[in-house]
Amino acid sequence: MGNKVTLLCSGFKSSKQHEVIDGVEIVRIKGSWSLPSRFFNEYTKRMKGNFDIVVEEAIGGQRFPFLCTVYVKEPLVAVWHQRHYKIFHEEYPLPIAFLLSWLELFQARLYRNRTVITPSKGAKEKLALLGFKSDRVKVVYDGVESTFCSAETHQKRDDIIVYLGKLRKYKRADHAILAFAYALKNIKPTYRLIVAGKMSEIDRGYVEKLRGIAKSIGVQNKVEFRLNISESEKRKLLEAARLLIQPSPVEGFSIVVLEANRCGTPVVASDGVPSDVVMNGYNGLVYSYGDLQALASKTVELLNDPVLWERMSKNASEWSQQFTWEKSILEFEQILRNDAYKEDVKLSR
Repeated sequence: MGNKVTLLCSGFKSSKQHEVIDGVEIVRIKGSWSLPSRFFNEYTKRMKGNFDIVVEEAIGGQRFPFLCTVYVKEPLVAVWHQRHYKIFHEEYPLPIAFLLSWLELFQARLYRNRTVITPSKGAKEKLALLGFKSDRVKVVYDGVESTFCSAETHQKRDDIIVYLGKLRKYKRADHAILAFAYALKNIKPTYRLIVAGKMSEIDRGYVEKLRGIAKSIGVQNKVEFRLNISESEKRKLLEAARLLIQPSPVEGFSIVVLEANRCGTPVVASDGVPSDVVMNGYNGLVYSYGDLQALASKTVELLNDPVLWERMSKNASEWSQQFTWEKSILEFEQILRNDAYKEDVKLSR
């Protein structure tokens, strides 16, 4: 018999407020800036005392802290994907970025005695800068969707470089376009850059800005945009590509790296990606975030050296096999059971 799970999350256009999917009860709350207060109201009115443990995404997709540690009475485990300092400074004006960074430090103090789950050793090291104790932060790596488990790694590759990810300002897809323009001078002229990913409701004008950048530097005919693609389309793209570019300033893990590697596609990633996810010279090449010349140089190096590419492609495919959602679920569940058990022991004394 499995666990009874209720997911409290934000709603979206035309979403149902309440439904059950695969045995999981889903309760959706509409709102944006008001979400934290709405979550508090839903918990206190209908959920308080009905669960053995609560799992909270400490800082949500819109970077709002939910602060469940203040009012949740059950054992609480917080999922903290990464330190957000660099994201705040890429996404918001300086005064707001400084305010949000200070709030994250304050929030970390509130959670210092909670168990925190993060998706890599690199992310754990960054969370230590917020004051978290090492023994309270547990690493549970992300997995790869089943679509990628049977990926073809030996098929003929096209002259394609891929950027894949959320199309939000802080992800810096513009760096991929600008570096691609530099790299074109030293690679085959048949290469194209495909910018693929999910459009953001938050940064609605970002895609048009990217198109404008490509046009302004004369590569608009070499840059293709594929928006809101499916998992199967993503897999086909990564199977055909020679290289994935990951230019983000910070990642807790970077699932797109794992998906690319599962397809045998090496990556060129910024040092914002944890070193236990992209090992420089093994499953990809690493450059200093923001150094567009270095990004272009690493791209040229990997594309123009077939021996290096073949070695990294083989390494990437083999290395990525260890990351599965089945393994992640077992590790995650064990942490939850340990925390719930500790609370039971405390109450029985």
